Amino acid sequence: MNNEQYGKCPGHSHNCEGGGITRRQTLAVLGAGAVTAAASVVLGGCTSKVNKAIEGAQTEVRAAKNLGQVALRKNPRTSQMVSLLGYGCMRFPTIIQGGKEIIDEALSQKLIDTAYAHGVNYYDTAYVYHNGTSEAFVGRALKKYPRESFYLATKMPGFMVSSLEHGKEIFEEHLRNLQTEYIDYYLLHNLNNFELFKRVYEEYGLLDYLLEQKKAGRIRNLGWSFHGNSELFQYVLNKGIDWDFVQIQLNYHDWDLGPAVNDAQHPVTAKWMYNELAKRNIPIIVMEPLLGGGLASLPRGGNAILKEAAPDKSVASWAFRFCASLPSVLTILSGMTYMEHLEDNISTFSPLKTLTALEQKVLANAVGSTEKGSQRIPCTGCRYCVPCPFGVAIPDVFRNYNKNVVDHEIPASKRDPNYAKAVSTYLSEYNRTVPKEAQADHCVGCGACLPKCPQKINIPAELESIQAFTERLRAK
Repeated sequence: MNNEQYGKCPGHSHNCEGGGITRRQTLAVLGAGAVTAAASVVLGGCTSKVNKAIEGAQTEVRAAKNLGQVALRKNPRTSQMVSLLGYGCMRFPTIIQGGKEIIDEALSQKLIDTAYAHGVNYYDTAYVYHNGTSEAFVGRALKKYPRESFYLATKMPGFMVSSLEHGKEIFEEHLRNLQTEYIDYYLLHNLNNFELFKRVYEEYGLLDYLLEQKKAGRIRNLGWSFHGNSELFQYVLNKGIDWDFVQIQLNYHDWDLGPAVNDAQHPVTAKWMYNELAKRNIPIIVMEPLLGGGLASLPRGGNAILKEAAPDKSVASWAFRFCASLPSVLTILSGMTYMEHLEDNISTFSPLKTLTALEQKVLANAVGSTEKGSQRIPCTGCRYCVPCPFGVAIPDVFRNYNKNVVDHEIPASKRDPNYAKAVSTYLSEYNRTVPKEAQADHCVGCGACLPKCPQKINIPAELESIQAFTERLRAK
């Protein structure tokens, strides 16, 4: 996309170091930063060709709701204007066909058309999403629009690569799937293993190959997504490569606490990663702003605090605004499965209102009300852990537990008038959403899932705990 295609926008002038604050003290990092972030967000204009495409899409989808255009943020390195709301293409709606779960292409096309009509121009997919079918669908879905009107992001699955030639084949397959001659934002996918990085990207020479593709214009921006420890983060960051962007897990829950990958020897938090990138002026792509949906609804009174402060806004909108208030954030990915989620997110970003000092305190209070005693399993529903060799539907088991036990607590005492109803809801929902042959009791502790989990959850131990908990409830 030519820089002239969008109106001028002030760049980021503040690195937002944020040193030393906690999630309950977000004012220091967001107070001054929010002003800068607000200044760097505009609703840009378009060239005639792109404008006509967007107007055509608007004509098709605008009838349902009168929503605005999402805010754009300027990439300080390229002057590209990128939508602050990015479409994560990992969680499209699905249907069962021939005994297999596949993308519901008709419904997913409507979602993409609606997003595009409201200015979403960043679409993030990957070679492995939807069992390898996401890229091809995204390519078909966006083919109707001018190529210069949107940005495509996809990823090299280093964890699958067996040789340099294999990596080259995968890269060519990206281009065929996406029906494009170049990829706007290309990532080394899910860096979380030091030995794997050195073998695949250094010893095989795959990183040198990708740098050649960038020089040839087939990759416009080269970066990486991260789920590892601080040692690996620093190693990749300081390789002497001028990385164009980095994608990290960032949300108000992980800001000071860090993802589950945290360990005592090499601690890493979202705040630390953000600051390391911001001081190098590296644009940040945000993944898991809702922590796999966990921040769309807060337990223990958190919802009530946020709804009292903003009755007409969703709980999820606070999480998106937290991320967008950080000036080094370029776009925030959301895997939108349902139209109501997409429309709510569009509403949040059109226009975007960064968090005020008062709202930061409200959010801190809501976070504080949910932290004590929380036993939420930090599963984001990425589904990297499945298929399980023994058929356990791991993400579904965890989702049901979080929803019906953690978020809506089962009272400790049987004398509590809500006890029987809460237990009945949990057990009935468990049986309804997870087939009996896929429930936690079918886990044999083989550990095949452990290296696949970006959150580093001890999956067998959590499944064993859930099974013991469930059996206790069934026996009462």
